[in-house]
Amino acid sequence: MKRTEGPAAPGRRLATAALIVVAATAASRVFGYVREIAAAAYYGAGAAKSAFDVAFLIPSTVQVLVAQAALTAALIPVLSGLIEKGERQEAWRVARTVFTLVAIILGATVIICIIFAPRIMPLFAPGYRGDAAMMADIVYMTRLLFPTVVLLAITGVVVSILNSYEHFTLPALAPVFWNVVIVAAIVAGSDRFGIEAMAWGVLLGTLVQLAMQLPWLRGRGGRLGLSLDLKNRHVRQVGALMLPVSLSLGLINLNGVVDVQFASYLGDGAVAAMNYAFRLYQLPEALFAIAVGTVLFPTLSKLAARGDRDGFRDSLTRGLRVIFFLLIPISAFILVLSEPLVRLAYEHGRFTPEDTRVVGSTLFFFAFGSAFSGGSALLTRGFFSLSQPWTPTVVALGNIAVNALLNWILIRWFDLGGIALSTTLVSTVTFFILLFMMRRRLGRIDGRAIVRSALTVTLFSALAALAAYAAWRGVDFSLGRGLAGQLLSLSAALATCAAIMAILSRASGLAEWRLLLTLRRS
Repeated sequence: MKRTEGPAAPGRRLATAALIVVAATAASRVFGYVREIAAAAYYGAGAAKSAFDVAFLIPSTVQVLVAQAALTAALIPVLSGLIEKGERQEAWRVARTVFTLVAIILGATVIICIIFAPRIMPLFAPGYRGDAAMMADIVYMTRLLFPTVVLLAITGVVVSILNSYEHFTLPALAPVFWNVVIVAAIVAGSDRFGIEAMAWGVLLGTLVQLAMQLPWLRGRGGRLGLSLDLKNRHVRQVGALMLPVSLSLGLINLNGVVDVQFASYLGDGAVAAMNYAFRLYQLPEALFAIAVGTVLFPTLSKLAARGDRDGFRDSLTRGLRVIFFLLIPISAFILVLSEPLVRLAYEHGRFTPEDTRVVGSTLFFFAFGSAFSGGSALLTRGFFSLSQPWTPTVVALGNIAVNALLNWILIRWFDLGGIALSTTLVSTVTFFILLFMMRRRLGRIDGRAIVRSALTVTLFSALAALAAYAAWRGVDFSLGRGLAGQLLSLSAALATCAAIMAILSRASGLAEWRLLLTLRRS
């Protein structure tokens, strides 16, 4: 009975939660790409879109540093541990104090950054210093977007509480509405306000995203409000976790800042082109790796709190194998069809065939690192769950200099694609270093099984990608480059790739295939 009732119920809940998060994340990413498609159609890959991307760089970086990602990574383990021990009122006291602190600290930060934006922004896009009009647009939109940092910090507290209570659906679904508001702003306001319409849409969408989640805090045994208990040991624990987490994620995101700095020297539209490629590159990781990590993170935190090393190791290892099984075939698909994917996704309105060529070549180099980036994200969450955030922090620190050096070398040969290739190489090195460090921490991590599985999946993926390219080529030759023809040719390629992977995985008895079938049945 213990084998059928004990583990089964949590397993079913985890499987259901994973599927819900994947579905909600997929929906939000679909609408996210509707947003990017709208931006490409109305603004192309020119100076206006590059100005917006630079303007949003600091708010998004600060957001990751001390708002959503770092805050949830530090707060969820503490709240989950307290809830697991039945100390719900203490969990709410911690949440209220953290809410108050981030509101005060980030509020002051936003005011300072708004005042000094004209001095700050040229440091982030030095290649645009000589274009006064473009820099003025960057400063204006930066000031407009900075208040989103405070709103996103509050959202981070709300998401942490909901995830700690194993409520994943709405936090994963809320970005859908964020994107809907932005798309509406682009469509309704671009003719009159230009790129500023997108900036206003981001601000309004952030308000909507927060407002729709607040009601779901009711019935959780507490209330969110202003409170300041700096002597609370659990609050100090959150702070102790958040400092290295913020540094780690900040250092990781600093690579993105370095990339923008280099891209700004490659032309007015280079930053926009790089970001369009990066959005497509991020889609598989967002759909699968982040979804798996979001669901596993509270579980890993609870296993770590119990001292269940075997359970922690097994959950982490299976998570890595599933991420590789999902991301390697998608990476192979993108590698052989990067330009057709960009053409279908973006080449409408003001997005030109030349934009497609540049974005497609950049996406090609990004695609090599997708699986390693997804695996690194899960390993990083694993270290956070073990309350050892300094490990990924130290690794990320070393990566900054490596990324800058590789950017400087590779853009000479591959132009904008060199920045993407640098990102891929850094992601690959990061994964293997983190895996080695996790193995030292846990004693073992079944690395042979991970490598054996990854090599098998890589072989299957290569065969599936070649078949997919052949299918695309045949349909594309017959139907041409119209929208319907592109949609049908890529659909045929995707169906072929998925079918070949399914056939090979099933025939070989690949463990990850059986695991996915088990999750589906659950």
